[in-house]
Amino acid sequence: MSGSTPLTTGKTCPVTGRTFTVSPAEMELRKKLGVEGEPLIHPIARWQVLGAFWQHWALHKRKCDKTGKQIISVFSEDCPYPVWHKDEWIRHADPPSAEPDLSKPLFPQIWEFFQRCPIAHNLGAGNENCEYTDDWWYSRNCYLSHSGVEDEDLHYCFRVLRVKDSQFAVFSFDSQRCLDITFSHFCSRTIFALHSRQCSDSAFLYDCRNCQHCMFCSNLRNKSYCFANQQLTKDAYEKRAVAWDFRSRAVYEQAKQELKKMLQKNAWHRALLIDLSEDTTGNYLDECRKCINCFFTTTNVEDCINCFRGGVNSKDCLDCVNFYEDDLVYYSSSALDKCYDVRFGYGLIQCKYTEYCAQCFQCQHCFGCCGLVGKKYHIFNKPYEPAEYEQKKAEVVAAMKKTGEYGQFFPAHFAANPYEESLAGFHWPLTTEQGKKMGFRMREREEEREAEAVDSSQVPDRCDQADPPVPTDGQAGESITKSPFWDAAAKRPFQILKEDIAFAQDLKIPLPYTYYMRRLQENFRLIPFDGELRTTICGKCQKQAQTSWPKEYDGRILCESCYLKEVY
Repeated sequence: MSGSTPLTTGKTCPVTGRTFTVSPAEMELRKKLGVEGEPLIHPIARWQVLGAFWQHWALHKRKCDKTGKQIISVFSEDCPYPVWHKDEWIRHADPPSAEPDLSKPLFPQIWEFFQRCPIAHNLGAGNENCEYTDDWWYSRNCYLSHSGVEDEDLHYCFRVLRVKDSQFAVFSFDSQRCLDITFSHFCSRTIFALHSRQCSDSAFLYDCRNCQHCMFCSNLRNKSYCFANQQLTKDAYEKRAVAWDFRSRAVYEQAKQELKKMLQKNAWHRALLIDLSEDTTGNYLDECRKCINCFFTTTNVEDCINCFRGGVNSKDCLDCVNFYEDDLVYYSSSALDKCYDVRFGYGLIQCKYTEYCAQCFQCQHCFGCCGLVGKKYHIFNKPYEPAEYEQKKAEVVAAMKKTGEYGQFFPAHFAANPYEESLAGFHWPLTTEQGKKMGFRMREREEEREAEAVDSSQVPDRCDQADPPVPTDGQAGESITKSPFWDAAAKRPFQILKEDIAFAQDLKIPLPYTYYMRRLQENFRLIPFDGELRTTICGKCQKQAQTSWPKEYDGRILCESCYLKEVY
């Protein structure tokens, strides 16, 4: 499955207007999955709808619709589904059933039925003391974090695996005691690093490997005591480094601007970040084999096509967003944790042989179901004997084929979260009018500022100023841990905790000074992605290369061979 694989005739997407091709490998995988015909819309349009069903970027205070108790959920009070705390949902899941009228279109009936089915307040399993998280797995003592596995003692992190005692880490693995690391692995006591590995006791790095005590450096390998890529003695380095006192928010923001200049003027950029992979196309890939048009996919992934975000021990998946340890999964969003032979699903965990199911856990042989736990042979949540199930399912599929519904993913308004709070809303933002026109459910209201919230400008500039009270309206205020701060840009409140102060003072960094998700999104934007690659010219050999880097980096982007010569 290389980039030279012959492609079928170009097609025009009715949604985006873009032309796209379908490879023989994709048609072969569709046949293996039992999918009829060719896809009708561009892969980006498929990802946009699937990504709209993956809730991101917000946690809400609301009541559990089962107990009435206050909970923290990724779904707001405006969610069209009943939302139960996950523990209650697993213990008491007994959603209503429905009998479809096969003489009428099925999607409207499914939507009316799904809105009566309770769903879990967040996604994840195997956690300890991680109530303020979502899409969080087998971790302990984590707070305000999303999309992580086997993590410990984290605050404000996104898409992290085996990371410990860190804050504002994004898309990073196997690191500890770090701040603002993005797409960086095996790092420790590192502050603001991008695309770096095995670095420690360093700050503001880009594309560095095995570096210690380095600052404002790019493309270094196996170095120590470097400042702005200049080799210094230990004493000279420490004199340069001490001038940058990152305990100050103003200094920290100045350093971020210096890094931005370094990225544009001094650093070399590898056109594609594909490592330990074979016969694979896309970007941000690690340990993939025979994968086509995949992005942000890692660790033992094979024969997957048009897949985005996840992977890990997955095989034969097509048109998926957020997949993990899956086999034979098609056109699904957040089918996770050993799903097998799943089609057209979202919010599924450990499910097998399901179609058009949503928010189910450990279910098998189910069709058109929502909110089930540990069930088999159900259609629209109604139980059947195995033989009866197969007959009824065939009748429903035949009816959906007549209306043209079968083979399509759920309409966009089925998503339990508004578009702005989804992964798709980040990568392909829409105005309210655009979103509604395309059928997405848009956010109905913004969060109101709490009366006692203090403007974020009142956060002390330095972390060693954290102990004195914050003045408000000319009066002596409470300790900074007592009252919320208001982030006017994000239009959301945030709190500074005692643990945040201790973390900042230990690493000699500023206190948190924005709503956590705004800062995570800023870090995530350092990894450019819009769904496809563009053609650029290598800054050395002038040959054409495919890349995700924006045009502002042209001239500093290198093809793989030139990058290896220049950097290694």
